[in-house]
Amino acid sequence: MYRGKLQKITIILLAIYTVLTLYFLYLGFNRASFLQDSSMRYSLIPEGIPLHFPMGRDFQIWFFEWGNFVAFIPFGMVIPLLFRCHFIRFITLFILSITILEILQMLSRLGSFDIDDIIINTIGAAVGFLAQRLVHRDRDKFKGICRIILTAIALSFGVTAIVGGINNYLEKGGGEVVPLNELALTDGSVLWDETLLSFTAVGEKVEPQINMYSRKNARTNETTYQLNGKYKEIAGYVAIPDDVINTASKGESDIIFIADGTEIYSLGLSAKSGENQLTSFQTPLNGANELTIKLINDDPNPITKAVMWDITLTEVNTGQKMINSIKRKLRSLF
Repeated sequence: MYRGKLQKITIILLAIYTVLTLYFLYLGFNRASFLQDSSMRYSLIPEGIPLHFPMGRDFQIWFFEWGNFVAFIPFGMVIPLLFRCHFIRFITLFILSITILEILQMLSRLGSFDIDDIIINTIGAAVGFLAQRLVHRDRDKFKGICRIILTAIALSFGVTAIVGGINNYLEKGGGEVVPLNELALTDGSVLWDETLLSFTAVGEKVEPQINMYSRKNARTNETTYQLNGKYKEIAGYVAIPDDVINTASKGESDIIFIADGTEIYSLGLSAKSGENQLTSFQTPLNGANELTIKLINDDPNPITKAVMWDITLTEVNTGQKMINSIKRKLRSLF
C-alpha cells in the first residue's frame, strides 16, 4: 500500500482521472444530443461482451467498445494500492458504483442504462486489480509501477483474445444442420417436392439438393413449427421460376418468417419481367420456441409462384443453449 508523498500524488492523479472519466460518461461524445429524446433508455438483458480485436470491424465502434474496457483498468490498479481491500470487497463496491453511474446516465437522459457496459467495465477493473496483485516487489517504485502497467497491458490483450474467441463461438458456432422438411408441423400443412426437380430462375439453372417447397402448394400458405429453443438460424434460397415469368404473370409474392410472434425476416418477390431475383437468406432464430412461415401470392392462380429450396436450420451449440436459457429467464423477470 502506498504511503506518504507517493500516496498523495497518486490520490491527486486518481481524482483527476475520475473527473475525466465522469466527463466522458456524462458530457463527452456529444451526450447533449441524448437530451433530445425524453424517454429513458435501458437494456437489462445481456447481449454479449463487446470485447474483441478490430479485425473486420468498424474501427470507430471497436474503439468505443474497447475504451469501455480499458478506461476502468486504472481503477483496479490504483485503488488497491491506496486502500487495503480484498478482491471481493473491491469488485462489489466497483459494481455498485458503476451501476449507480449507469442509473444516473439514464435518469439524466445523458445516456442509457446498459448491463453490457457494467459487465465490460467490471472486467476492466478486475484486470487492473489482477495486474497489481501479480507484481510483488517494488510496487512503490518507478520500475515496479512500470511492471504493473506492462502486466495490465499483457492481461488486456489476453482477456480480449479469450473473450473474442468466446464471442466468435457464440456468434458463429453451430451444431447439426437440419432440413426444414424433417421438422413436424404444429399448425398448417405444406407439400414438399419429392423429386427435387430442377428449374431456371433469372436465367440460372437451379438444382435443389436438400428440399424444395412444392409449386403445388396453395398460393397463400401458413405453417408453424415448434422449435423448442433448439435452433440458432434458418437459411435457404427463394425465387420465382422463369416459366412463371414467361406466362406473363404480373403478381407479387411475399415470404414472412415469424419467430415467437415477432417478424424476423420478410422478402417480396415480383413476377414482372426484369424484376425477379434469386435470393439467399440467413436469419437468426436466437433459440426461438416457435417459427411461422407465411407465403402470400396476390396472383389469381390457385397455386404458388415463389419457390423455396435447401431450407435448413442450424442447431444451437452448448454455449448458445446456455445463453438463450439465461436470457429467457431474465426476460421472464423483467
